[in-house]
Amino acid sequence: MRRPLALTLILLALAALPAAADEAPRLTPSADGRELIDPTAGLAWSRCVEGMDWDGRRCTGTPRLATHAEALAMGRARAGAEGRAWRVPRVTELRRLFERLAHGKSAESLAPAAPAGWYWTSTTRIESEKVNAYSYRNVERGLTQRQVDRLVVQSGWAVEQPGADVRGDVAKREKLAVRLVRTLDPAPAP
Repeated sequence: MRRPLALTLILLALAALPAAADEAPRLTPSADGRELIDPTAGLAWSRCVEGMDWDGRRCTGTPRLATHAEALAMGRARAGAEGRAWRVPRVTELRRLFERLAHGKSAESLAPAAPAGWYWTSTTRIESEKVNAYSYRNVERGLTQRQVDRLVVQSGWAVEQPGADVRGDVAKREKLAVRLVRTLDPAPAP
């Protein structure tokens, strides 16, 4: 049975679409090379970890390890200096970045000299526990709900590179690497 030429061309074009989408870069360097642009997530990542600088070909210098409070201060300081809203990423954002770098063909060229290890996130840790409403201690404390959520202020979330493993029990006084992110500036209206 012969297929018309138009139908054959349409089928070939449809078969090529997923392959072209898979080959499209998810992370691309900015024009000056200092950022990695993720258009799907609408984020711009600092190409180098804090403490290192982009020299046009690679990241040079020594990564600066910081406590959680110092990491948040780094984001605020860079935002003030550059006039862009740099910040410490959330767990989901940093994990997605590390997964993309791990599965990319050119991870070393996109994020060169990135140290392996744990990186800070800004995600807040909340613990939940069931409450026994009949326990005198709980009644005394005023806990009569079925579940209580507590903000855990002494530990935070971190993501490991490579591997994108996640931990929520890292003491905030620990010194970890920091990679900042910002939301992409909206495109100007035509």
